[in-house]
Amino acid sequence: MECPRLSKVLCYCCSKNFCIEHLKDHHEMYLSQLYQLTNEINNLSEYFRGQYRQQLDQWRHESHQAIEAYYERKCQELDSKNIQNDKLNQNRQVIEWIKVKIAQLIREQNTTQQHIDSLKAATNAVQRDLEGIPRENFQLNIPPLIFDDNFIQLDKKQLNFNLHSTIKSVYLSKHLPTDNCLVMGNNSKYILIGQQSNLYLYNQYLRPIQQIDWIHGSIWDMCYLNDLSKFVLLTENGIFTFDDQTMTIEQLKNLSKSNKSWYCCTSSDRSLILATQQLNTTVHEYIYLQNNFIFRRQYKCCSNNEYIEHMKCSKDTLALIISNDLTGERRFDMRSILTFNQIWTISLSIQEKTNVISCCSLNDKGWLIVDLAQARLIYVTNQGQIKQTISYQPSPQYALQFSDHILAILTEQGVNLHVIE
Repeated sequence: MECPRLSKVLCYCCSKNFCIEHLKDHHEMYLSQLYQLTNEINNLSEYFRGQYRQQLDQWRHESHQAIEAYYERKCQELDSKNIQNDKLNQNRQVIEWIKVKIAQLIREQNTTQQHIDSLKAATNAVQRDLEGIPRENFQLNIPPLIFDDNFIQLDKKQLNFNLHSTIKSVYLSKHLPTDNCLVMGNNSKYILIGQQSNLYLYNQYLRPIQQIDWIHGSIWDMCYLNDLSKFVLLTENGIFTFDDQTMTIEQLKNLSKSNKSWYCCTSSDRSLILATQQLNTTVHEYIYLQNNFIFRRQYKCCSNNEYIEHMKCSKDTLALIISNDLTGERRFDMRSILTFNQIWTISLSIQEKTNVISCCSLNDKGWLIVDLAQARLIYVTNQGQIKQTISYQPSPQYALQFSDHILAILTEQGVNLHVIE
């Protein structure tokens, strides 16, 4: 449709005439392309930082969080001591009132000299009272944080992996009822297992940290999002987060209110990736900015008769278990996180009509496929080769790599930890 306004500017880049209004649109079109290109370049820059730099960044992030949490606890402890002093508490309330009053006057832009004099008088009265209150007779003994060159060790990784050697012995085992429980999640400190009525949080020694009431229905999938510092849980009643620091559960309303019934989730360093169980599945990527999830992009990864049964991220790759709804056949797709382009795909030679297949990353060592129907584990290299297939009892339901050296397997009887060899 042609613009009815008079053309006033010639764009030398495309040799087209524009009115003032459409010149702005033309300019913003180029800007939007630059913004998109900037995001892609930033993602590529992250690649050159390397996985080890990312590990250091994660350690720094988690250390800052731990220090901040400890700082807040100590502040509350000190505040509670001050609150016990009635005189201090009264003056604290006066200071809070003064702060609110000043903010109100600034907002309303209606200040008089009388207001200023009244606030100064109240402030001076608090200062006089504080000078007459004796100080608490205690001091803080704060030891310095000492780091030397050996605090973080640089160990050469052993990339060879033997599935049989890893699972032949159980390092730790925890018996627990796992009815209707087919998924679990983890961060660097905890394993989270969800059931119909409870969430169970365990540490690296499978010692129970917390049992939390769960009233939000069946859990389809879960993952841990570093940018949010919370677990994300996909359920039949929406998407929820679980904070392992405060033990609180909250609903992600902007994602739960969408008309999509999310079934699979995973997270990369900076984004949350979701997929439904509908045929011809499209993967949706969201980034967490300014306390909200912002849609970034989507990509179709399946044909008309296929859907994503499970997916997991590892570094710059996205692994997909794709099921054919007509034949029940499964294939294992590896895609780039940056572009969603397929890197390789292999057939798993599994034909089941129910959803019983999941995968977990073994980082540099490859991938582990959990076949619940046939009670077996399948080891796949990062190059897409099936190296080992081994039966596992009790029947495995889910697996995850808890640390560089620990493999956790959820079974029909509980959780087993194995040392990776």
